[in-house]
Amino acid sequence: MESRKPHWGVLAAVAGLAFAQSAQAQVDPNFYVFLAFGQSNMEGNAAVPSPAPTFSSRFQSLSAVTCGSRTQGKWATAASPIVRCDTKYCPLEYFGKTMTDSLPASIKVGVVAVAVAGTAITGFDPTGYQAYYSSAASWMQAIANQYGGNPYQRLIDMAKVAQQTGVIKGILLHQGETDAGQAGWADKVKKIYNQMLTDLSLKATDVPLLAGEVYNNAGTNAGIDKLPQSVPTSYVISSSGCAAGSDNLHFTVAGYQLLGTRYAQKMLSLLPKSTSIASQAAPTVYASADYAVFDIRGTRVAGFHAQDAASVDGQWNGLRSSLPRGIYWIKSTGTESARKVVNGL
Repeated sequence: MESRKPHWGVLAAVAGLAFAQSAQAQVDPNFYVFLAFGQSNMEGNAAVPSPAPTFSSRFQSLSAVTCGSRTQGKWATAASPIVRCDTKYCPLEYFGKTMTDSLPASIKVGVVAVAVAGTAITGFDPTGYQAYYSSAASWMQAIANQYGGNPYQRLIDMAKVAQQTGVIKGILLHQGETDAGQAGWADKVKKIYNQMLTDLSLKATDVPLLAGEVYNNAGTNAGIDKLPQSVPTSYVISSSGCAAGSDNLHFTVAGYQLLGTRYAQKMLSLLPKSTSIASQAAPTVYASADYAVFDIRGTRVAGFHAQDAASVDGQWNGLRSSLPRGIYWIKSTGTESARKVVNGL
């Protein structure tokens, strides 16, 4: 009888398929990943408070560089400063905190950030970055060199690592102090955003782009505010009321916290539209009880009495106009679970 020898090509294909299935099985659909890029206000420019803030282990950061105790391409519980060891407090601290405070305990949040102080948007253009940085100031070149001289590619490479364990849900941009007031800025952002989607096999409808305004610069903010005309899946985050330091360019810790909260509030409002994962059903709010309304930081901001489920909604609708836009929780003064509601987002 003729012996049959294994076909090594078939075996290799089977082994490769098994490995791919195993790798895919490691992706946690409840690990929401957000990419972030920009210039100095995304790096952060406010001194980290003392003592440094601590975050839930549900808020993770994947480092784009190796520095201190951080290893490039490795997840760790987020710690200030988030972007690099040599940066400062930035909007991502309160973005991650607000997201984890607002989402169910089963959801983890991860950020992957690459930022270069002072850079024009061209510094993230995959075809234009070399010429741009070759004539940039030496200090800016030094920052770009921490990302291998190509910040865009480092962000993509780290995003691909993140995709091995989580699902990218959105992209945060804070850039424009240098050039958002110039003609063509929005089209450049569009080019970069579309290339990111292509390189990461993402769909724009699943991964919105959130772009933050700069501090108190009407001309620059006018350019940023027009971004949704070029990128329909983009949303502008207002900087109104976000405190700035003495340079009137970079935000204070409080300013970054408010800005980061606004990024999170907008992203939370978009998640049901930008994810294929079923959203959590709102817990039952029992009738004929007194109710308290809490803001996203847990501060009680209002209260009312309701006789039935319909009157709970009616009372909430009556309060909405008196409250700032944002995420709120309605909770009975008894022991029932809270119900999340969205106001004006």
